[in-house]
Amino acid sequence: MPNKLKKLSSFILQIRFFFLIIFLSSFVALRAQVAADSVKTKKRYLITGLPVVFYTPETRFGFGATGLCVFNFKSDSIGAPRSSTSLSFIYTQNKQVVMSLPFNLFIKNRSYHLYGELGFNHFFYNFYGVGNEEPSNYVERYGIEFPRIRLTALKKIRKYVYGGLRYAYDKTSLFDLDSTGKLITGTIPGSKGGIVSGFGAVLLVDSRDNIFYPSQGVWSELVIYHDDPKTGSTFNYTRIAFDFVKYFHYKENILALNVYSIYSDSDLPFFQMGNLGGMKKMRGFYEGRYRDNNLLVFQAEYRRHLVWLLGFTVFGDVGQVAARYDQFQANHWRYTYGIGLRLMLNEQQKINMRFDIAVGNNKILPYFTVAEAF
Repeated sequence: MPNKLKKLSSFILQIRFFFLIIFLSSFVALRAQVAADSVKTKKRYLITGLPVVFYTPETRFGFGATGLCVFNFKSDSIGAPRSSTSLSFIYTQNKQVVMSLPFNLFIKNRSYHLYGELGFNHFFYNFYGVGNEEPSNYVERYGIEFPRIRLTALKKIRKYVYGGLRYAYDKTSLFDLDSTGKLITGTIPGSKGGIVSGFGAVLLVDSRDNIFYPSQGVWSELVIYHDDPKTGSTFNYTRIAFDFVKYFHYKENILALNVYSIYSDSDLPFFQMGNLGGMKKMRGFYEGRYRDNNLLVFQAEYRRHLVWLLGFTVFGDVGQVAARYDQFQANHWRYTYGIGLRLMLNEQQKINMRFDIAVGNNKILPYFTVAEAF
């Protein structure tokens, strides 16, 4: 009992610290936004730098800085969506390093959409095995690092509908493997590392009324991706990912529903498998708590504004993984649920800082970051 009280006391102290960070970060962000709003009518671009603070169970606290450039092209009309690019460096309490250069370009009033990322990741993760049959207490730790290239080019086909191509590249190396674990045996696909290099076809539907905090509309993405030695990959597989979100609203009440699926009839490298957990899909599980070649996730979240810049959410998720798509079973569904607070950092763009508490497998996990999960 004393140990439980000690853990509870520690958790409460962490929460208090989170709220302090939220207040200080929001104050800095809001002051920066006032400055941005005061110059955006004079310039078609804005360059700024901001500190980065976040928390996830996989990283613990992460700290860093980001430089951001938001702009419109000369040919853009008034009210056209603004393009952006940023450069970020992040270091976490778990000795993880992330360097990234994401970009999001809207060309000719979003007649063309080009987005992606250049980056380098040096991470430590937990590996819980593949599939649903591993013992509940099995876990091993491993290190993974990779340079990354992601590039998606889309063209507007009709209103709200875009189509195009995606290229993905990772050169993955594993290190600090558990000498008693499964990855070190080399029998799990991808456990010896390797190169991911392939192309995919992308179909995107986006009718949301706001990118960061939608209250109505649809966002849906279908990606058919293929890795092949002919394009420089170590692996040979096809992976189909489908992500669909629908938003409903009544006054200040918003309901967001999400269906996410990954399909493959091949054995994927374990770091490309569908996995449950993390800060976007199935909050309440550590990222990768369950993973396999195929995945199904259903998520629902109720969102509402409270007072001033504050809002709250209630969410619930259900999902499972399987080696093959016809092997999903009723007794393998996993469930998570939770609540969250929102603090609006930018009233015009509706960008929120979110603090979620999620429960899965009788564990309570906190998440502190910017923007909604879906």
